[in-house]
Amino acid sequence: MSTAGEQSDRVRHLLQMLLGIFAAHGVLALDREHLKPAHSVGDLLVQHLDALDAEVEERGGIAQVLAAHFARVYKVPAPRELFSPAVSAKGA
Repeated sequence: MSTAGEQSDRVRHLLQMLLGIFAAHGVLALDREHLKPAHSVGDLLVQHLDALDAEVEERGGIAQVLAAHFARVYKVPAPRELFSPAVSAKGA
């Protein structure tokens, strides 16, 4: 069973990977003329949801997108359980 601290670390890591995917696709462009203001990750997600949804559809799921990004960044395959749904305390 994971502790609350481990769970928050896992969520933080997944969020950093999501931001890395945004950057890899040019969502976080450095060109200020084309940069839309995003005051939160939610704003950024809403602005690019269609493109991200298309990639998820193309690759067969969000787990595959995250696993591919992990493998590209760290040069090793992602552990199988890293992108599996977390088990809630209610289900245990």
